[in-house]
Amino acid sequence: MSAPVSYPRPLQRGDKVAIVSPASVINPDYVDGAVAWLHRRGYIPVVGRHALGASGSYSGTPDERLSDIRDALADSEVRAVLCSRGGYGAVHLIPDFPVKKWEADPRWLIGFSDISALHALLNSRGIVTVHASMCKALALREADDECNRLLFEMLEGGRPEHHFMPHLANHHGIATGRLIGGNLAVIADLIGTPVSPFTTPEDTILFIEDIAEPIYKVERILWQLCLAGFLDRVGGIVVGKFTEYRPDRNYSDMHSMIADMLAQCPCPVAFDAPIGHVDHNMPLLSGAPVSLDVNRSTVALRFQ
Repeated sequence: MSAPVSYPRPLQRGDKVAIVSPASVINPDYVDGAVAWLHRRGYIPVVGRHALGASGSYSGTPDERLSDIRDALADSEVRAVLCSRGGYGAVHLIPDFPVKKWEADPRWLIGFSDISALHALLNSRGIVTVHASMCKALALREADDECNRLLFEMLEGGRPEHHFMPHLANHHGIATGRLIGGNLAVIADLIGTPVSPFTTPEDTILFIEDIAEPIYKVERILWQLCLAGFLDRVGGIVVGKFTEYRPDRNYSDMHSMIADMLAQCPCPVAFDAPIGHVDHNMPLLSGAPVSLDVNRSTVALRFQ
């Protein structure tokens, strides 16, 4: 995270927003709903040629999925790239991702879950992205939905503060740094690569979430971070939602295990943040400078 921070230009009415599918097949009804929502907001949606395609479980071959991103970058009027959904497959695009073109004229990247791999790539180059819900949320929720509202407030240049409830397991304190992270299983698989979020931890505020991972697998990842020394050096940690897992004979719930694993972390830690595979998925400016204030009455995340 040594690269200078670069924010894409704020969205303006009349800008184009490209919808692409970097990973799995998407329900076309969700894309149609997102297109209608974007029109109502005053933007011009552009659906990628392969965004509604299928190649096995993916929306297309890696070359087809990449070609939609290249098409978006070739149009200077496209100022944001909205990923239609996650699902495994985004990592296929990293070796040939047109990152230099993105650096030359940064656009907003929007998505979460498996899209965490693309956030990691762009954040490693200093480009701020938006970790947020995708087409399904736009299609199924009203325009005044809080998360949708905050998402477009960010895209249009706003820096909203997030406040959420304290948790008994929180570690109190204040930290500053760049906010990076995402889906824990996805970003853990990037360890040892040039785009790993864990390479320069001293100025990092890490956020994590996950879905359908067994408790022991999440524990194993945290042990890897512990043994690598990351948990002793990270500036702060925001633990989001871990959903669709089963209790095991060691732990009845995921957060108890995570609290045990992070008990000795010297940095501020905030548990149960509204981030992840839940209806209220708080949008975040990934890669942006933030301050994290964890105290008895609230948790505050402030973008700089």
